[in-house]
Amino acid sequence: MSAKGFTMLELLTVTALLAILAALAVPSFGQLSGRLAMRAATQQLLAGLALARATALGTGQSVTVCPTTDGVRCRFEGDWWMIFANAPGGSDARLEPGESMLRRFTLPERVAVTGTRGYVTYLPEPRAATTATLELRHARLLATTRIIISQTGRPRVSRDRPST
Repeated sequence: MSAKGFTMLELLTVTALLAILAALAVPSFGQLSGRLAMRAATQQLLAGLALARATALGTGQSVTVCPTTDGVRCRFEGDWWMIFANAPGGSDARLEPGESMLRRFTLPERVAVTGTRGYVTYLPEPRAATTATLELRHARLLATTRIIISQTGRPRVSRDRPST
């Protein structure tokens, strides 16, 4: 009577093959998660800009979108973003007492944002906004995504692909 099953050599061979396949797949998963994080960050920023623009036009107050470290001042070193309505005569780059926070959000991990300006402000008139370019980078990807805000307040997305 012979025993049914696998030999130790067969099990080790299959395990080695699975380990090799897993090692080949890990970089692809890292890039996929990086691309998904960049897409999510881009969509969050575009949604925040749309909210700010609509709120400025609807309420008659200027509205600012910016990254922050302390929930008061606009700074690119910040881990999260804030959207707030500015009081008349207030600073565009600072949430002052009495001004209302409209929304706060964080971007996905490993996504860093730099830009030409530390904040974007929408004025309560059509076609009046701060021009700016926000550049998004992920730690695992070579490609960048730019959100370019025109004088009219309309954002557009530009993606740079790494050269081969």
